[in-house]
Amino acid sequence: MSVPETIKSVFTRTKKAVLRKVATLYKHLYQVNYWLREWKQRYGGIVFVSVLLLLVVISFYVSPLLQDILEDYYGTEQAINGLRSLIQNVGTALLGAAAIVTSLVLFAMQVNIERMPHGLFRRLSADSRLLGAFALAFLLAITVSILSTLINQVPIVFVVIFATWAIIFILALFMYAYRRALTLINPLQQLGILITDTRREFRIWAQRAKRAIPLLDQEGTTSTTASPIDSTHDLARTIFFQINKHWTDGARRATRHAMSFARRYAEHGDHEVSRAALNTVVAITKAYIDAKGKTFYANNLVIDNPLATDGFINDTLEHLRQNIQNGIARQDEQQIEQTLQVMATLVQVYLGIDYSNLYASKSHAHIAAGYLASAIESVVPHNMADVLLEGQRLMGRAAQYLLVHGRPEDIVTLSEKIALIACTGYAKKEYRPVTMVGVTQLADLTFALLCSKHHDIRFAVEEVRRNVALVVKLLLKVPDTPLLSSHSTFLGSYYSSTNVQSLRAQLVTLVNAISEAEADNEDVQTVIRNIEQWANNLYQTEKELLLEAIKAKSHFTFDIIHWITGVTEILLAVSNAEVCYPRTRDELRKHARRLINTLTWIPEDMETVTFIENFQITEILFKAAMDAHNRGIDEVAKEIGEILLFWTFKGGRYQTGWGVLERGLCGAAVFALLSGGERIIDLMISIEKLLSGKTAPEQEVRDRAARQIRDRATSLYRKGHWSSLIEMEIAQADHEKLRLLLEDIAEILSPGIVRQEMP
Repeated sequence: MSVPETIKSVFTRTKKAVLRKVATLYKHLYQVNYWLREWKQRYGGIVFVSVLLLLVVISFYVSPLLQDILEDYYGTEQAINGLRSLIQNVGTALLGAAAIVTSLVLFAMQVNIERMPHGLFRRLSADSRLLGAFALAFLLAITVSILSTLINQVPIVFVVIFATWAIIFILALFMYAYRRALTLINPLQQLGILITDTRREFRIWAQRAKRAIPLLDQEGTTSTTASPIDSTHDLARTIFFQINKHWTDGARRATRHAMSFARRYAEHGDHEVSRAALNTVVAITKAYIDAKGKTFYANNLVIDNPLATDGFINDTLEHLRQNIQNGIARQDEQQIEQTLQVMATLVQVYLGIDYSNLYASKSHAHIAAGYLASAIESVVPHNMADVLLEGQRLMGRAAQYLLVHGRPEDIVTLSEKIALIACTGYAKKEYRPVTMVGVTQLADLTFALLCSKHHDIRFAVEEVRRNVALVVKLLLKVPDTPLLSSHSTFLGSYYSSTNVQSLRAQLVTLVNAISEAEADNEDVQTVIRNIEQWANNLYQTEKELLLEAIKAKSHFTFDIIHWITGVTEILLAVSNAEVCYPRTRDELRKHARRLINTLTWIPEDMETVTFIENFQITEILFKAAMDAHNRGIDEVAKEIGEILLFWTFKGGRYQTGWGVLERGLCGAAVFALLSGGERIIDLMISIEKLLSGKTAPEQEVRDRAARQIRDRATSLYRKGHWSSLIEMEIAQADHEKLRLLLEDIAEILSPGIVRQEMP
């Protein structure tokens, strides 16, 4: 390296080091600044008052020194009269100032809050802190005026000190009152006050209920059993709240006030405040649930329990429903989305309710989920695609909450709603993204079911699969785009083999984790059992979708074929896991065989064969057979090999330009050679049987294929990179044995054909 290059390199490293130090310094400065602001916000007021009190104490401590100075200055009666007049005038001025400031501040505050709900207007207009500050300012001003009459009775130093500090405190009170007024007219602060007051009221009622327990807790009102199927309700508390039905009046009023804020500010376009108001409803609901404690009752399918109906929760959800309708009427998408988000949040909040029974249904969460789904459905006719996108995500999230905290069947209703709204993409092109998001949510629900710790997901997972099939069938009726397939795009989150966030990609990650799990891992065993339940009868749905895709000549056919073979590989991989039980292993392999056999249902006409071979199904089947062989699952590998041979003769009947017959037979030969001598004999027998059938290829096609196979037998090794797995396996096989086998196959195809000399 030359000297200039060395100097340049040193300069570059030095510059980077300096810049790094400067960046580190800025980082520390930002941290200190953040810490100071946070400290000021939390302790600033306390520090300010403490400093003032300290200065007051110091001023009285040095009062003897000040007394000597003041006696020298006010040694005559004329000087004292001047001081008396000064203090009197200052006191009078402070009284006038206090009156003016009080009037202006209170008037300005009331003008700003006059449009809020009446109850909250009265609460804020009579704020005790603000009125107390002005009252104290008046008292201090009056005290300053009175001090002018006490100059001759008390030491002059105390008069001066008190008057000075009174003036300072009056000014401080004016500033405090001004800032307090700004706080009261700030809608975000008003909502904070609303939450604080409601929580305080709930704490009072909770304390009253606790004090009343000795009067209400009679023999038998408290459960002492330890069985998980027995309830542990707080019966005394329940009785107290039933007697005092008005205990939620304050909270209902606060909810109405918050919803009034939400509507008013949404109408004015201030959606930040409307969001805060809706979040206030959530905070009030949380406080209500905490206060009510173990007095919630779930719905019972056998016995109608009147205590299961909760008026406060019903009112809250009804307020939100009305807010949705108000937003729809005004076409305010942000208002609608915010309300839907709060509904989804309430689903999560209601799932935290303690029903005092492990097996109780999450009744109120289901009600909230129903309100959410109905609200999203009501948006469909109003051309709000963005709202529907958010609604689909929220329903998916709510279903995930229900699955985690409830039972698998709890998500069925929401999955149906997601699918129905996803189907709107069939009617409106603008709603196609809604379809894509809906399919994504169904894919996520499927994966969540597979990973759940529930022992029976069969019903739920079948319903989700049925919903997916409904969306797919309806979307396939829409013409596919020629270049970029819309079907593959909108259904890719479930069926795509190339999307790293699709269901198949998630399943591959899950299978890798299962393969590495310990043999006694019960959680993984539960997941495997869930996968087996999901795979049960999967072939029926996928067969229907495959045939529909072929009928529509959709590029989605590529995805469904790869999905079928990919899931087959996944099931076989799970069955090979050390943690998998033998019985579950057999079931998984049975489901895998049934699934891969759906490819035998492909129609046999030339148009369909040509269309299907565009997606290289011969290669796909060969890859599936090799995968099963490599995993040591010989019975499944043999069956997939037979399917490959069956397709070879089905597709090889026609001159499609893909060379299906010769490529398929070459692949079958390589696969048989890898499987062993017995498989080679079976292959030859199967070929002769297929050639003797009514659907065998015509002699012209067979002759052409025989020539191609003979030519391929003479050049088994080819240099280069192969895109074909069949070609790659041919290059790596035992060429001597493979050559003989290929020549035998060619002889069976076309006896008497003389191999032509290659140039």
